[in-house]
Amino acid sequence: MPDKRAYLAAAQRDQKVIDRLLGGPTDFSEWIATIAFYKALHLVEALFAHDGKRHKKSHVSRELLLKATTRYNHIYEHYRPLWNASMVARYLLGESIFSNYLSPEKVRSELLNHRLTKIEKSVFKLIQPMSERGRQEGKK
Repeated sequence: MPDKRAYLAAAQRDQKVIDRLLGGPTDFSEWIATIAFYKALHLVEALFAHDGKRHKKSHVSRELLLKATTRYNHIYEHYRPLWNASMVARYLLGESIFSNYLSPEKVRSELLNHRLTKIEKSVFKLIQPMSERGRQEGKK
C-alpha cells in the first residue's frame, strides 16, 4: 500500500498535467475534469493513509468512507461533484459532448478553483501536525 507521500506526489503530478492542459491552445476540459478528480482521489488517499485507513480499492468504498466519517464530510461535499464530472467526461453519461455538461469556464471556476481547492485545503489542514497548525494560525 502506498504511503501518504506517494499519494501527495501523485497529486502534484496530476496538477502539473492540469497546468499543461490549461496552458495549451486547445480546450481539454473533459481531461482537466478527469485529472482534477484523480488529484482529489490522491489527496483523499493521502489523508486516509495519514489517518491509518486502508487504501480503498474502489470508488464506491472510498465514497462510503468519506460519507460515513464526520471528519471527512466537508471533503465529500466537494469530492462527489468532481467524481460526477469525471464520469460524464469519461463516459458521456447523459450527454453527447462534455461541454453540454460543463463549459470550459465552469471547469476552471467550479471544479478547479472551487471544489478541488476546497479539498486540497481541507486535506492539508487535516494532515498538518498540530504544532505546525498552531504556528500557521499565529502568523495570521
